[in-house]
Amino acid sequence: ALPNPANDAKLMAQSLKNVGFDVIEAEDVDQLSMKKAIVEFGNKLTAAGSSATGLFFYAGHGVQVGGENYLIPVDAQIQKEADVDLAAVSASAVLKQMAFAGSRVNIVILDACRNNPLARDYRGLASNQGFAEIRSKPKGTFISYSTAPGEVAVDGNDGHSPFAEALAKAMQLPGLDLPEVFQHVREQVLDATDQKQTPWDSSSLVKSFYFVPPQADDPQADDLVADEDAAPKQVADAGTPNHYPRHLALM
Repeated sequence: ALPNPANDAKLMAQSLKNVGFDVIEAEDVDQLSMKKAIVEFGNKLTAAGSSATGLFFYAGHGVQVGGENYLIPVDAQIQKEADVDLAAVSASAVLKQMAFAGSRVNIVILDACRNNPLARDYRGLASNQGFAEIRSKPKGTFISYSTAPGEVAVDGNDGHSPFAEALAKAMQLPGLDLPEVFQHVREQVLDATDQKQTPWDSSSLVKSFYFVPPQADDPQADDLVADEDAAPKQVADAGTPNHYPRHLALM
């Protein structure tokens, strides 16, 4: 059992609602419930249309086997490597839903690999090595890991992981595009963990995305208005993020 993931999911859910996301929240779920939530997320994202933004956040146990990343439900019974793909949920299932929806921006945030939930002597099991980097992703996708590929993340001692705490604050800052948000997160997590944990990200984004767009008196706002294709929804509602109807998140 981990003490913080449910708290982190609630923190992220509220933070995302604050910046205009429609949030599907699922905490301490079994495999079937996790899969149902992912399907519901995919259906809503598809219905939102190609201009939508989809975001998936996961906190908890995760393992990689053969380069594939798996999210571990609370009811998983895993005794050996061969059990993982039967008892867990592949992270690629989320990316497949996003790819089918054809959303303009897809954000996947994995705050996992906090410790090794399985015995170290299982033959070939790479759970003690953290997540592998996801190399195949839909165009317009940004993937963030709470720690570098192959490393283990810190669970935290104050009710939240250092990563979730830093991200909840950074996404509220106006005028930061997505890579800048996660640069802030990386700096904060490195400080909070004594340089032991380095958040990692990879991107196939082709457009800018802002959780909170530049304010009206920010010079960047004028540049964004001139380039409507860069941020068509965010610019129109700068300073009033709760009006964004096409942002969907799954916790």
